[in-house]
Amino acid sequence: MVDITEIYVHWYAGRSKSALAASVGVDRKTVRKYLAPAEASGIIPGGPPMSEADWAGLIEGWFPGLVDRRLRQVTWSDIDEHRDYIKDLLGTVTVSTRRCHLFGCVAV
Repeated sequence: MVDITEIYVHWYAGRSKSALAASVGVDRKTVRKYLAPAEASGIIPGGPPMSEADWAGLIEGWFPGLVDRRLRQVTWSDIDEHRDYIKDLLGTVTVSTRRCHLFGCVAV
């Protein structure tokens, strides 16, 4: 999961939305979605200094569901019971397995 605070800090420092999206690995539309409340509030890049704690407080008001970690952790216990099965599956996937899946297996 992307740290939303990181998006705000870098945007506020002057990075473009496109550069931000590429560097954090999310779509530009996602970056726009998270930055929309700041822009609607009149916040623009290059303003008075703001700390990560300042941003965290604003983000909590704009996106309360992101701050309450309990909302995201409800399923961890459900997933945890399948941990060994998932690890076994991940252990069987190799580069050649992925290549066969993507391009079709070719006998060599």
